[in-house]
Amino acid sequence: MAMSEPAKASGLQIYLRLLAYVKPYTGFFVISLLGYALFALSQPAFARLLEYFVEALEGSHATISKDLGGFIPVEVFASAVLIPVVMTVIAILRGIGSFMGNYYLAKVGMNIVHDLRCLMFNHMVQLPNEYFDNNNSGHLIARITYNVSMVTTAATDAIKVVVREGLTVVFLILYLLMTNWQLTLVFFAVGPLIALVVTTASKRFRKLSSKIQDSMGDLTHVSSETINGYRVVRGFGGEDYESDRFSGASTKNTRQSLKMTKASAIHTPTLQLLVNSALAILFFLVLWLKGDATTASLVSFVTAAAPAPKTYSSAQ
Repeated sequence: MAMSEPAKASGLQIYLRLLAYVKPYTGFFVISLLGYALFALSQPAFARLLEYFVEALEGSHATISKDLGGFIPVEVFASAVLIPVVMTVIAILRGIGSFMGNYYLAKVGMNIVHDLRCLMFNHMVQLPNEYFDNNNSGHLIARITYNVSMVTTAATDAIKVVVREGLTVVFLILYLLMTNWQLTLVFFAVGPLIALVVTTASKRFRKLSSKIQDSMGDLTHVSSETINGYRVVRGFGGEDYESDRFSGASTKNTRQSLKMTKASAIHTPTLQLLVNSALAILFFLVLWLKGDATTASLVSFVTAAAPAPKTYSSAQ
């Protein structure tokens, strides 16, 4: 199914176009965004909690007193129960945020799939006969049943990555800057390189996805023709011919799917190498440039820094 030039919209154009269909479900969409924001805030909160814990092991409660002194009586700070309770609260809020984000974004996405399928079907039944003569039935069916779902799923996954992972990185970077801005500069050094790898891989994935959709259309077309015209196929002894056609279409679909898997298999370890290299440099800098920083603050910094590049690298 060759795409015309106007149809070759960029990923950003597709996302912006799909956002227009979000309008009827704005409430659910906003709830999902709030959930992802709550999820993202839990990451630096856990890192800060570890600082409380290390200080408590050293007999100090300076940081937790500064952060929670206005909410918790001073005499509670020395309690061994306080930090586990705070950790449990953060975990509960993180779980609530994750549920809100994932469920309500999925609700929006599934409703958009339904709307687009109905819109495409209603438009298709109004088209002239020439359109159906010039387009095979398999591709038309695949557009409604498969392509719409794939595009919408990709768009909602992109929103999930941009919002959830993006906010997580932003909150972690802000926390790192407030904790130790000199060490945080290592992320700004490796960030463009990671972004380049992610962008290159994303373009490759979009091309392969388009080819997979085309091959699925061919597969559906052969199946539809054979099933609908089984009397003709049997009447002319075309069973072997149709089997070969189906096998060829299925082989093409399998080959394209394997290319997608191969690209992903190469992309993931490459990103992991970049991320681990950044963390190795960070650990070296922490040991080399410790200065007058406390052990608790450095442990908190490393805890926050470890998921930051990994989260960023997942934005594919």
